[in-house]
Amino acid sequence: MNSVSMTVKFTVGFLVILITLFWLGLYLYWSSHYKTLVYPRTMIGTINLGGTTKDQAENILKTRVDRISFEGLNFFYNDDIYTVPVMPLSPDSAAPYPLLVFEIDQMVDVAYGSPEDRTFFKYLLNHFLSKKVTHIKPIYTIQEKQLSDRLLSEYSDLVVKPENSFFSVKDNSSKGIELTINPEKNGLSIEPDRLLGVVYNNLDNLENPTINVLLEIVEPEIKTDDLNGREAEALKLINSAPLTLKIDEVAAAEIDGKKTWPVSAAKLATWIKIEKSSASKELILDQDKISAFLTDVVAKDINRDAVLPRFEIKDGKVTSWQTGKSGYSLNIPASTEVVANLFNEDDYVVELITEKILPTSLTEDSDFQIKEIIGTGHSKFSGSPKNRRHNIGVGAASLHGLLIKPGEEFSLLAALGEIDGTTGYLTELVIKGDKTVPEYGGGLCQVGTTVFRGAIDSGLPITERRNHSYRVSYYEPAGTDATIYDPAPDFRFLNDTGNYILIQSRVSGDDLYFDFWGVSDGRIAEATEPVIYNIVKPPPTKIVETDSLAPGEKKCTESAHSGADAYFDYTVIYPEGSTTTPVQTRRFSSHYVPWQAVCLVGKEATTTPPVLDETSTSTTEVAPIINLLLSE
Repeated sequence: MNSVSMTVKFTVGFLVILITLFWLGLYLYWSSHYKTLVYPRTMIGTINLGGTTKDQAENILKTRVDRISFEGLNFFYNDDIYTVPVMPLSPDSAAPYPLLVFEIDQMVDVAYGSPEDRTFFKYLLNHFLSKKVTHIKPIYTIQEKQLSDRLLSEYSDLVVKPENSFFSVKDNSSKGIELTINPEKNGLSIEPDRLLGVVYNNLDNLENPTINVLLEIVEPEIKTDDLNGREAEALKLINSAPLTLKIDEVAAAEIDGKKTWPVSAAKLATWIKIEKSSASKELILDQDKISAFLTDVVAKDINRDAVLPRFEIKDGKVTSWQTGKSGYSLNIPASTEVVANLFNEDDYVVELITEKILPTSLTEDSDFQIKEIIGTGHSKFSGSPKNRRHNIGVGAASLHGLLIKPGEEFSLLAALGEIDGTTGYLTELVIKGDKTVPEYGGGLCQVGTTVFRGAIDSGLPITERRNHSYRVSYYEPAGTDATIYDPAPDFRFLNDTGNYILIQSRVSGDDLYFDFWGVSDGRIAEATEPVIYNIVKPPPTKIVETDSLAPGEKKCTESAHSGADAYFDYTVIYPEGSTTTPVQTRRFSSHYVPWQAVCLVGKEATTTPPVLDETSTSTTEVAPIINLLLSE
């Protein structure tokens, strides 16, 4: 073998060894660095999570999300900043659900990737050879309507609805009814859809800069030129006024109230508008105005809620102590259509459309087969103020005696019904800006938490549950609570026992109980003790200046709460012969942000700032005084 051949063989062998070592090195690097880590150049928003463990990624995201939560969403207009709180105004507010919820666990799972995405070859292809950046959109939900409502409320003095040109009756009794045309008016809008678009763009980057509020002019649909020359045509529509709205005799008798509502010529004149979409541009009645009249004037005389029957256990038997009662409701869309159509046919007596709302047909004679307690929920509310205790009692009473049918999904919000002064609830004070304002229903999450625990103890499938944003002493141990807020979130569970479930409430001192009565099918429900971790200290006390207290007077409305994460495992073992999976396990995870103490302080009286002598005061002496003035 000549020297050239040996050299070639040596070179080839050496290259093979180098290549092998290279690939082995890459594999060892992947195995030691990225086999259990998020792959490099993995971005969520503007955050690079590459090279982090799942726990590290979770903590990084929580830090950013919690910062956004504390900052709130900030809007700038005319040198003023308005902050929309992302988190509830109070740990036990009547509105305990956050405006914005980030699904951190889901984001971490997406960033980490599925097992098939985490092979060595996928790592080489996607994260080493191509060096591409993986952009992942943050996963979150935002209460759009709630945010829009808050913006519209804050900037209500800026928002002006455009006014269409319209007819009105001119007072001239000697000549009969005469019409005059009222000119249109431009409106102003804060463009809530545009603002929401900016909010989404910021959150998609996990950033939270201040958003500028811009106004735009909104022109009305109908202008004076559209109505000019149509007075005679419009008069024909109202010459036979007044229009009479009525309901049928049966409905009138059952609601025992008004049965007719007159609509004057002056009112009718304002309902006339031009249908610009038609070729003839005919005059019609404005259905929006008819609907508003039916809602504001007529419906309140007709609408009656149905009263459901209530039951209790007596001598081991389910009996009724409250019979059901039908309700009534004005069908506003259908009635609006009837008014508009019949009016154009010169029919000036219009029968509105009502709907009878029937309660459940269950009676005390029904065979409910209820014989034992299948589960009990319990919580303590010691230290609650008077109004909160009252609301807990009202909420507990509204659930006492409810029957849940076999196969029915129970909704706590639906069962509680209206939550306001008309249903017996009292207000609790919460902080908004620098004021304390009353809100109805504070304390109802005590009911939600206790029903949740009762459903868990009964081994029922939970179909909807959301923890509070903050840890609250009333709901300890952490991780076993459930928050509710109309319209969302709700607390729901499914009655899969095959029999009726009867809820009975008990209040004993500072203890609230919900007993779930039914028939045991032999299922066994087990819940582990909550695991509480990632304890985060609360931020410094928030001081809110207010005019409601004397100057310098201090009143703390909220105490501090540490943030934390918690979970417990819920297992239901079904009896032999069940149609479902014999053993079902679910983990309930909760994330609580830290809550700072909040104190109100009465504003100090305004004083005249000191006059500075520029010739005798040094720069170092002036700066602290200016800073002091600015801080005030």
